[in-house]
Amino acid sequence: MKNVFFYFLALSILLSFQSCLEDKCTEQREFTLYTPVYMTKAQFRKDIEVETTRKLENPGKMYFYNQYLFINEQGKGIHIYDINDETNPKKISFYDIPGNFDIAVKDNILYADNVIDLVAIDITDISQPKTVKRIEDYNNQYLNYDPQLYYVYSVRSNQTQILDCSNPNFGRGEFIENGQTFFDSNSGPKSTVINSSNGNNTTGLAGSFAKFAVVNDYLYTIDYNSLKSYLVSNPSDPQFKYKNQIGWGIETIFPYGDKLFVGSNSGMFIFDNKNPEAPVLLSSFDHARACDPVVVNGNIAYVTLRNGNECQGFENQLDVIDITNVLQPKLIKSYPMKNPHGLSYSDGKIYLAEGEYGFKVLDVKDPNSVNELCSINDIHSYDMISLNDKRLFMIGDDGFYQFNVSDPRHPKIVSTIKINE
Repeated sequence: MKNVFFYFLALSILLSFQSCLEDKCTEQREFTLYTPVYMTKAQFRKDIEVETTRKLENPGKMYFYNQYLFINEQGKGIHIYDINDETNPKKISFYDIPGNFDIAVKDNILYADNVIDLVAIDITDISQPKTVKRIEDYNNQYLNYDPQLYYVYSVRSNQTQILDCSNPNFGRGEFIENGQTFFDSNSGPKSTVINSSNGNNTTGLAGSFAKFAVVNDYLYTIDYNSLKSYLVSNPSDPQFKYKNQIGWGIETIFPYGDKLFVGSNSGMFIFDNKNPEAPVLLSSFDHARACDPVVVNGNIAYVTLRNGNECQGFENQLDVIDITNVLQPKLIKSYPMKNPHGLSYSDGKIYLAEGEYGFKVLDVKDPNSVNELCSINDIHSYDMISLNDKRLFMIGDDGFYQFNVSDPRHPKIVSTIKINE
């Protein structure tokens, strides 16, 4: 009888244990779902349509030119605001440009990517843009698996899924299923832009995630693995000149003096730009695989490294690099950060975006002793443009903010452009 009793007791314990295992092998998680949108060439190669009521929904990179602020609506086009009165931004129009993520301007000619094309747009009349040239298939690294359809952008939505251990995506922060991309909502990519002034006020200012840059008579563009130059001495007629093959993971470009600093997810590349048609690679500074915007002032380069699924890295830090000898850049010191994104330099200070943690103002006068002056924590921030020692632009998932930074320890919001406005 005892044997029967112990048998049922053991069986009960085993079933309970299996039940616990089954419970632990099931997870309910919140995902951000990215559903791709595709178009044919005929659909995206169209005349620019102008709207006045399109709301800012998914802000991307920002660009400042004359009195106008350009904010990219990721994959869809460009919002234009008149911010001559910094306290009262006024919406001018929206340019419907499918597959647009990057822009630059020279002498009232706006250069924009349009899926696989590069278009030059006359914005002399800001409310009536006119396409003056299209360079077809300028992005020959574009990956498409259907010869008729091209990826333009993704629609983001939230989704709850229950996964068990038999699901191959169990425990993964990122996966593709039925042609859709899922990111764990707690660790997925945030919307993803260097004060690139070169002294020529016929061009504008971009953020630190820029992939386009105008330097004098040349437009530079980067794609996944290369740097290209276009002669724009006649701004309305860009002419392709040269292509540098660099390597995979190219992310950002920052012109400074006669150098071009290119950030990648594995390091920083320094190009000599004395011959602007065909920049020459001088050196590189390698780091662990991580997202990598870069800005430069004098003999110091500032590089942010952050982790995350799209970056595949394990670092959250600001690297301060000595580039006195551009042939041998040397790390001065690394400073831990929470989740650093874009950054901008102004008058001995770095304004550094930290995603969901807001942004910081850092005193970088002494590269061996970088100190935090203040931290703003109640907004989302992924890039900055320091217009001057008093005026700071910031953009994030929440929208666009202008700050008065006359007192860098106490930045004050001057105006905002919120999403859905």
